[in-house]
Amino acid sequence: MGNGPDNQMNRQNVFSRVIDSLSCVLFPEVCYFCGSLNDTKGSVICSKCRSSIRSILMPFCEICGLPLSKFDHCSDELFCGSCISRAPAYDRARYGVYYENDIRSAITKFKFHASLFNVRPIAECLIEAFNRHYADESIDVILPIPVHRKRLIERGFNQVITLSQKLSNATGIPIERTSLIKRKHTKPQVGLPRSKRILNLKNAFMVSKPEKISGKRVLIIDDVSTTGATVSEAAKAVRKAGAAYIAVLVLALRTRSEVNGAQSSGIDALKLERGL
Repeated sequence: MGNGPDNQMNRQNVFSRVIDSLSCVLFPEVCYFCGSLNDTKGSVICSKCRSSIRSILMPFCEICGLPLSKFDHCSDELFCGSCISRAPAYDRARYGVYYENDIRSAITKFKFHASLFNVRPIAECLIEAFNRHYADESIDVILPIPVHRKRLIERGFNQVITLSQKLSNATGIPIERTSLIKRKHTKPQVGLPRSKRILNLKNAFMVSKPEKISGKRVLIIDDVSTTGATVSEAAKAVRKAGAAYIAVLVLALRTRSEVNGAQSSGIDALKLERGL
């Protein structure tokens, strides 16, 4: 009776908990950013590093999600001038954090140097942003922003797909990796004014499998943005494919002052994009 399957399972569970406890003592988890002992339960980022991460908070435009100036919101409704004059193809866009400090460094290493070590803290910030902005939304499928085949060969992987998979695992929302494709190889967006960003991306995206998009509530994911031109153009292709609702979530927002400052200092746009 004492050797029954239930008792055996209980012993295994106790043994597993003991091993976990010993692992925490012998190999305590450290912060992914600074390497110090992690004092934040349930997170891979310590409290000190977490305090340096600035989330995108209100006021921001209810449609495009970009921060508003004091001139943009003169009434109870919060809309930017661009969205009032011409609404984007998506229904709603939101941003997670500002592209600076540890987050910027982690994204740069992950994106351009294939440092998979940095996936966990970046994905944690993306999941937190989703919970903050879309936890109550009904989403059918996640669509990562694709890269052109030439860029994929150069880099070896699409970092947005990796992050989207982490979000899919955390939320249970399925990910569709191949329906949205980038058919046009474009120059880097950083350093271009908004008008040229839009022209650079014109007709760059298409949906190869509209049957997987039609009638669905879609969440488009991207890693970094300045003006939202990329997700806006991608949303046009998704809307054309018959999506019922299009939401956008971008992990990090690059401030225009950062871009403008880099340009005035003569820093090459590609170096800025790579965090160099």
